[in-house]
Amino acid sequence: MPKAKQLSIEEVSKILHLKLLCKTVKEMSKLLNRSKSMIYRVLTRKTPYEPKPRSGRPRVTDIRSDSRIQRMASSQKMSDHEITRTSRLQISKNTVHIRIIESGYMIHAKMARRLSLLNLHISKRL
Repeated sequence: MPKAKQLSIEEVSKILHLKLLCKTVKEMSKLLNRSKSMIYRVLTRKTPYEPKPRSGRPRVTDIRSDSRIQRMASSQKMSDHEITRTSRLQISKNTVHIRIIESGYMIHAKMARRLSLLNLHISKRL
């Protein structure tokens, strides 16, 4: 489940300013359209307000590597497997495919496929 919406620094300063003006918590919640419990939390906190980092697993790729993956897929027409090999990151081809789909590039088009084995190679495997 996602966490609640974080307060901005301006909203925290407004709450503290309204406290100096001797407004009640109920009046503050009406003015700022926030819950009373959130305002109580800001007023009774001992440390200065800093939003907590979001929980959850961090992404393997950053924005720069995402755009590099998308560029390879669109301009150079590389397959997932080729992009995985050429990128310096240790990522799976599924991750590469997900990033390409997220970019919206391959919605209607087909991805470049990996070359299938020739009959000669298939017979040598057996």
